Amino acid sequence: MSDEVPSSTELLGRVDNATRFEILRSLANACHESPPDPWLEYSELRDAVSIRDKGNFNYHLDRLGDLIEKGPAGYCISSFGMQVVSAIASGTLDPDWTWGPIDAPGECVFCGDSVTFRYEDGALRLSCGTDDHTLLLPGSPSLLDTGPEETIVERIALSSYHEFALTYRGICPGCEGYVDGTIHRDDVRPEHYHYHADCPRCGFQSGFPVGIIALFHPDVISFFAEHGTDVRSTPFWTLDFCRPGHETVLSTDPLRFRVDVTKGDETLSVVLNDGEDRCF
Repeated sequence: MSDEVPSSTELLGRVDNATRFEILRSLANACHESPPDPWLEYSELRDAVSIRDKGNFNYHLDRLGDLIEKGPAGYCISSFGMQVVSAIASGTLDPDWTWGPIDAPGECVFCGDSVTFRYEDGALRLSCGTDDHTLLLPGSPSLLDTGPEETIVERIALSSYHEFALTYRGICPGCEGYVDGTIHRDDVRPEHYHYHADCPRCGFQSGFPVGIIALFHPDVISFFAEHGTDVRSTPFWTLDFCRPGHETVLSTDPLRFRVDVTKGDETLSVVLNDGEDRCF
């Protein structure tokens, strides 16, 4: 991880006060309610925040700096400010937020037991109850706590697909910096191959069985679509070809795999290469 601290970290320090965040939230609400005219006059903004002490309000308003914009029409939130509000609103910065356990579809990819979703300590987990069988999934409190309840599994699956695809294509899902990954035998379970990538900029790490790479193959996407299924929003742990060890090694130098994808009575075989071009 890089030792360089980006200047943007100073922006988060400016909202370490409830009044400042309320100012940002009020301006964000104004932008949401009237995108063509997101400005609030000084008096409107002060009324929205409900601060009686004018000096106290002015102090916190000035401290927000580049998080807000000032113009003839008053104040509006800047793009920097909106990103800060979004980060806080997502709930990922709340260490006390919990959710679940909620029954999940499918079974543990390691032992076959039933699994549940649970969010705690800043992470969404898919677990059968055995610690070393637990899978960490992408999913913020806002993903889990908003939207129709009946679509939660689909949204978790789509979020997972998005993270895996970005990582494999060299984009960090955390900071969007460049990540470089490799395929190698899993350190814990050497009987199968594993894709691992880490980001030197923010420290993000990701690892998954090589069968998951087949999810991005255009032939696999089309194959599932022909059978009436969007594989991108299908829970990957319910797909046999995404399980650890499902791949067949065709060669080790260069490293090439065959993954057999079955849907109904049909099977599609795809070949995966481990190379700089990341091609199939």
